[in-house]
Amino acid sequence: MLHMKGVHKIMNSKVTTVIILSILTVIIGMALNFQEFLMGSPATVKNLIVTFAYISMWILIITRSTKFKNRGVMKYYSIFWILTLFLSILTGYVNITGAQVDWAIPFAILLLGQWYGINFFVGSFLTASIITAFISLVMLTITVISLKRIK
Repeated sequence: MLHMKGVHKIMNSKVTTVIILSILTVIIGMALNFQEFLMGSPATVKNLIVTFAYISMWILIITRSTKFKNRGVMKYYSIFWILTLFLSILTGYVNITGAQVDWAIPFAILLLGQWYGINFFVGSFLTASIITAFISLVMLTITVISLKRIK
């Protein structure tokens, strides 16, 4: 029985590690792209690198997390990607209609700045929003499928 407690403790520390890593990934990506994102400046190579690193880190985080078979973690990731998907669609809607959604600004700052490097390749915020929405949908799909596989 003592051995199982040790295994459980190791699994808990790995789960905690990937959760902390996901939070740090969001915060660091936001901080590194914040200035250009806030000002609407042209995206730089730095922004592009941050965006690719952000996507790569999330792929690593989700890949590692699926091995832990922890439903709570996968639910957390699913909610995160639902929010990111929603905000990217909302951003596209705002770009098309000019609607005011000031309530969403803090959430957009928190979850969309990391994606600013996409603007390095595309000429419009609408196109960048569509690409972000598509990638978010893929990540959400992966987390939901992983969640369904966990018994």
